[in-house]
Amino acid sequence: MKQSTYLIGVFIFGISIVISSFILFSAFSNSANKLSDTQIVTNSLPNLMTKMQLSEYLQISEQSIDDIIKKDEFEKASLNSYDTYKYIPYLELDNKKRFLKAEIDEWLKYKNDFH
Repeated sequence: MKQSTYLIGVFIFGISIVISSFILFSAFSNSANKLSDTQIVTNSLPNLMTKMQLSEYLQISEQSIDDIIKKDEFEKASLNSYDTYKYIPYLELDNKKRFLKAEIDEWLKYKNDFH
């Protein structure tokens, strides 16, 4: 009787170890997948963005970006000096506007602080 109780206990203990390892493996596997998905999204953004990439980053339309730039250019024309990040920062390369991600992030911080 003692021997059968001992065998049943060992059997239940073994099954619990297998189930526990399966649960832990699933938990670590899911967290690793979430981490790699986040890294893919972050790494897919280039440091120099096109207007289309900027619109995806800011989650606004390309037309809205054009409107912001036109408004900024109109305001800047009447000023002698202004804060660097008051207006959306961009570069013109081959007659196309490009946006540095780090500069856009600073512009967003400025907009958040002063509006």
